[in-house]
Amino acid sequence: MSVKPLAFSQLKTVPLSQRQADAQERDFGAPFRAGGSFADFLCALPGLGVSGDLFLLRDAITTAFRNQQDVILGCGGHVFEAGLSPFLVRLIEQKLITGVALTGAAMLQDVEIALTGHTLQGKTNRITQETGLLINESIVAGAAQNKGIGYSIGTCLMETDAKHLDHSVLATACRFGVPITVHPAIGADMFNLHPLVHGESLGAAGMTDFRLLAGMMANASGGVLLNVASSVVIPRLFAQAAEAARNLEYHIDRVTVGVIEKKATSTSISGLCDAFDSGGGQTLCLTGAEEVMLPLLFAAVTDDLAEELDAYG
Repeated sequence: MSVKPLAFSQLKTVPLSQRQADAQERDFGAPFRAGGSFADFLCALPGLGVSGDLFLLRDAITTAFRNQQDVILGCGGHVFEAGLSPFLVRLIEQKLITGVALTGAAMLQDVEIALTGHTLQGKTNRITQETGLLINESIVAGAAQNKGIGYSIGTCLMETDAKHLDHSVLATACRFGVPITVHPAIGADMFNLHPLVHGESLGAAGMTDFRLLAGMMANASGGVLLNVASSVVIPRLFAQAAEAARNLEYHIDRVTVGVIEKKATSTSISGLCDAFDSGGGQTLCLTGAEEVMLPLLFAAVTDDLAEELDAYG
């Protein structure tokens, strides 16, 4: 078969005036000038792509704060491994975060930071004695009182002589009355590998926390959900908890979902879109290192809310 190149001399063109603009000049970036303020830096960013989503997410959080609507943070263990626990503590103290959901790995990191002041190096199939003891005893005691994992461990930490409680998200949330939940993967989380693990208590307390997360979703309208460093567990939890609330005839609309993850997957993002984009909601994705993107986002938020946040020190 003989194939000949096509002649392009008769190709049709259109004038520029008939093409729809994709981005306006006002959305373009500009070089940052030395000596400028943080606000100047933000103004230098383009209003497109990830930085465009950054501005939209900032505005959603500041609006929720001013309207006293919820900003719920869900995160995986890398947030703590990256040294962001003092940062999260401050957001709770400033009332910028009104609810927290942690994976089992994130909870384990938080407890170890509270006890030691650092994250533990290396991979092992054994949990440290003190960590496993505190976690599992707290869960057993809490389950007996129909309490969830987050509340049980957070209040237990506050009653200890741990020298680094100022870095603990669990303890800070309990101290400020902020609902905090923990969602373990039974058999996969390291604290399960301890002689004191009690499956019935773990299941009961974990289910209590899932019901509490569903309660947070029932009140999420007009607010913001942040999924940080979790491509599977937190997106699924948010979607399932919202489904449970809707099944009980709670209306959830106008929710802004922010995904902050280095390797955000299309599956996790599409699942959140399906769960929350109806009813005026939106899903925004800040792809990049969580240890950079999360502080950058809340630096933009606090810069915008500077005067209102003065009341919280």
